[in-house]
Amino acid sequence: MHDDHEPSPDERRVRDAVRDLPRPPVDAAFRARLRHEFVTGRIGRRRGLTFERPWFLRAFVLAPAAAVALAVVCLASNRGPDWQVQSADGAGRVVVNGTSFAADDIAHLTPALRRGGRVLIEGAVTLDLMAPGLAAVALAPGADLHLSPSPNRWWNRHMQADLSTGDAYFATGRLFHGAHLDVVTQHARVRAVGTSFAVLSGEFGTCVCVMEGRVRVGEHDAAPGEGVDVPEGMRRTFHPGLPPETGPILDDSAHLLHRQLETAGSALGR
Repeated sequence: MHDDHEPSPDERRVRDAVRDLPRPPVDAAFRARLRHEFVTGRIGRRRGLTFERPWFLRAFVLAPAAAVALAVVCLASNRGPDWQVQSADGAGRVVVNGTSFAADDIAHLTPALRRGGRVLIEGAVTLDLMAPGLAAVALAPGADLHLSPSPNRWWNRHMQADLSTGDAYFATGRLFHGAHLDVVTQHARVRAVGTSFAVLSGEFGTCVCVMEGRVRVGEHDAAPGEGVDVPEGMRRTFHPGLPPETGPILDDSAHLLHRQLETAGSALGR
């Protein structure tokens, strides 16, 4: 149905007045925004209210994130160097955390041992490990050792080795100053703060041979750092059911410790 109403003179005057109004200038920014919303499909959507946060509120929000990032950086930089496999000589295999490797498979042994772990020597293999500047560890055939990561750089500077059986040889480097090393067997507990020594463990008991420096050796159930001081050139032996004995260093231990220092001395900064 069509409306045939003829506009009144007053309506015509209003219409003509509106038509004669000047056209407003085109807003270029509005036109660009309208075109963008049309192209992206956002036209017609309600725009939420936005406001610029004061600088101090932005700083308050970012401060915890910055603190977390700083803590992560500090922890990462404090971590000591990874263990490196210097050599694995002889016929046999090396088991790291339950995974068996051929003794000459250095490419896979090194990443498996970089943060320590349980190391079992099978066969006639001698394994030499190095944390540059800090410490060197050599394991003889048959050794079963759980080795911690190397000491950190600034805080929590502790290293531990739990020797179930076999022979292990330790030497500390220039950067070890201020750290300490604990070696634990089923018969004895050893605390060293910078030295070269061997720990021999088996059914006979435990023998601690000191070539350089001084270590403190106590019974297995002694608190860390308790015991008697064993000076260089001496040994302390624990036999099950018998009192500990002190005597001169064993010739074999002295020879192997000398060889360890000749091989690793430069990397230890000695």
